[in-house]
Amino acid sequence: MFLKNCWYVAAWESELADREPIARRILGEPIVLFRTGEDMVAAMADRCPHRRAPLSMGRVEEGGIRCMYHGLRFDLAGQCIEVPGSDVVPPNCTVRVYPVHRQDDWIWVWMGDPALADTALVPKAFGLSNPAYEMRAGQIDYAANYMLINDNLCDLSHLDFTHETTLGLATGPGWSASTPRIQMLDRGIRMERWFVGWPKSPRNPEPVDNWTTYDYLAPGVFLMENRSYPPGHAERSDFGAPEGEPFTYRVEQQAVTPLSATETRYFFATGMDARMPAQLLEPIFEVVNAAFAEDRAIIEGQQRIWDIMPDDDDPMAFIAHDKGPAMFRRVMDRLIRESATG
Repeated sequence: MFLKNCWYVAAWESELADREPIARRILGEPIVLFRTGEDMVAAMADRCPHRRAPLSMGRVEEGGIRCMYHGLRFDLAGQCIEVPGSDVVPPNCTVRVYPVHRQDDWIWVWMGDPALADTALVPKAFGLSNPAYEMRAGQIDYAANYMLINDNLCDLSHLDFTHETTLGLATGPGWSASTPRIQMLDRGIRMERWFVGWPKSPRNPEPVDNWTTYDYLAPGVFLMENRSYPPGHAERSDFGAPEGEPFTYRVEQQAVTPLSATETRYFFATGMDARMPAQLLEPIFEVVNAAFAEDRAIIEGQQRIWDIMPDDDDPMAFIAHDKGPAMFRRVMDRLIRESATG
């Protein structure tokens, strides 16, 4: 089951660098995205109401898009305004239009009731074009249900095992040895923790105290900040939120978008303080890419088992690290219920 009344990441802004339409699928619905001007983007159902040809194979024209099968032209409200060879436009010749919002170099699409599309609900990310950060971005598709990926991102204890030679090696052990503080938010959860005596940072030859905090927000948006400090800083901060200038400052912004019940697109960006040497980011991004491939392999493996045994009566064993995923699933269940009842 999907959360309809919610904003979903449909694309990076850079994917719409020109006026060519692009095809997307969100919650099983085919959507066409296209630029209508320098600062405007439109999203419509990706099918012409005449013969269901994809509008993503059409041509963007002033004030709308033209289907390149029989030439029907639609305005930005989804209304057909031209039928070649006819003065009559059928009354049902309309295309669904989705609310769109551009923020932090992502293009967001609202999949539910347009009257409820509040842009204040769009999570605030860091942004690729933000001059405060040096960022690298990518995306990866999973043959798996999106909630399996949400579970993965709400429980980072797997870094010590799934990513033993990538992220686990780069950050050092300890993700599974302790549990974070978890706070329930209205539309997600917040996790915070200190790692004391972590491996050296790129700007410090000695072990560091590392503060990691992230929000995980509906429908699957991961926003992490990672700061490293001199040894003893965690204790001086009473193991709460740190103050002062860190040695290193890194950020992550990621978004999970369901394409269908068993297909998901994962948008990700990793970055750091722009004042740090830019060359430090490339090896970090290589490690992150390798780690996401490891995540995909194990999560798609999970999906295969679910497909084979969808009605297995054996309950899943619950461990301490499942608290985060369980809390986020409760948030999603509540939002889905509220969305269904209006």
